Amino acid sequence: MSTRLFFACAITLIGALTLTAQSGTTAEGLKYTVLQAGTGPAPKMGQEVLIQVEGLDSTGKVEFSSRDLGYNIHFQLGKENDPISKARDILMSQMKKGSKYREELPFSLLPAEAPESKKSGYIVSIIEITDVMDAKPAACDLFVETAEKSGIGAAEAEFKALQKNNPKGYSFFEWDINAAGYKALEAKKVDVAIALLTLNNTMFPNSANTYDSLADAYAAKGDKEKAKANYQKAFQMNPKFTASKEKMEKL
Repeated sequence: MSTRLFFACAITLIGALTLTAQSGTTAEGLKYTVLQAGTGPAPKMGQEVLIQVEGLDSTGKVEFSSRDLGYNIHFQLGKENDPISKARDILMSQMKKGSKYREELPFSLLPAEAPESKKSGYIVSIIEITDVMDAKPAACDLFVETAEKSGIGAAEAEFKALQKNNPKGYSFFEWDINAAGYKALEAKKVDVAIALLTLNNTMFPNSANTYDSLADAYAAKGDKEKAKANYQKAFQMNPKFTASKEKMEKL
């Protein structure tokens, strides 16, 4: 499952935000409420964080929950230079581990290509920082580089060697590998995506999300049989993956 668009909408374009107040509205019109003040360390630029995200509908009902779907969202502050990432970095660097807040993001602040950007209303979400850590190079990024230079086989061998011989020197987060797989799909590098998402599934066999993502890659390749099998597995493991069932039925 690709959650990058939702995640971007949920926590981006924040602008300057002071978290000492319990609630307020930024200059851009984003409403926020601090639900829980964290007691752990605040992330610094260059460090990494794990967060949980809940997306709420207009009635306050949870429509999306990364916790219910079984994974943490992970990213590194200061890694990206686009305006959205910079705004996210500003926000997270002012929070502490254990912080939780509610935000209401106006549709008008979304990127122009998003259909909702022309509508009135808000995207409502609850964000919680669950961990802060020093950054490590992502093994999946090295996989992509090696695959382009030396082929998928060499990339797989290198990845597995790092797991065995240097597991503390590189990061192997499910979220990162999943995101790298979807980036490969977007770049039309379907075989690279399948290889990455297969590794992710092998590393995290109890995650329904790894099966759903692998199914998306097989669907992009045109392998309906493997796509259906993985969609079915994702839905069986976690009935909240209703999108997996819907995609399987459309094949």
